[in-house]
Amino acid sequence: MPIRWRDRISPTAVGLVSRAWVIGEVDRAADRAGVVDAATRAQLVDALVGYEPPRTHGLRNNAIVWVGLIGSAMAAGAIGLPGWVGFVAALGAFLLIARELAVRALRWRLAQLLAERRT
Repeated sequence: MPIRWRDRISPTAVGLVSRAWVIGEVDRAADRAGVVDAATRAQLVDALVGYEPPRTHGLRNNAIVWVGLIGSAMAAGAIGLPGWVGFVAALGAFLLIARELAVRALRWRLAQLLAERRT
């Protein structure tokens, strides 16, 4: 599938991954699995764009993030930097972790969908 400009700015249900990333991942996985049908690839893309991994431990995760953000702001202040520097650094780190977890969940779901198509 060709990746268009609007695919690059269209978010998925996960939010941290674009539709263009999903199209590229489906193309790579479908090539390895031997799926050549464009309609099947489009169905896989649509299924992944709408997929939301199960959300668990929301209160715990919120507490971890806020303690980390505020704690890093305090640590930055303790070493003489503005507090927002530590806050932004921790926010960036948490976003990287969240994106990696989203990518892993989407790859897992894609593997499941391809396995269902083989059987």
